[in-house]
Amino acid sequence: MHTHLGRTCDPLITLHPTYLALGAEIVERARVYEQWLRAGISDDDLTAIRWHLAQERALGDARFQRMLEKTLNRPVACRARGRPRKSLDGKD
Repeated sequence: MHTHLGRTCDPLITLHPTYLALGAEIVERARVYEQWLRAGISDDDLTAIRWHLAQERALGDARFQRMLEKTLNRPVACRARGRPRKSLDGKD
């Protein structure tokens, strides 16, 4: 992180193209990166992260979850608490 904030130069760290796109100069990239870190995450995102952690499920878009389900051969999406409800028409 110190390298990304412009506080040190570590020759073992290769800067990601996304980070390099934050600015043309080291100082500009470090400033934008620090602002991004300080912005944090929204309450909704934090709730989603906690919900997925509590259920030990994967957090990601539908494509990512399909890939994980196929790879792990198990469901990865969050489910509502408790047993599934029976339908009102009695076909369950």
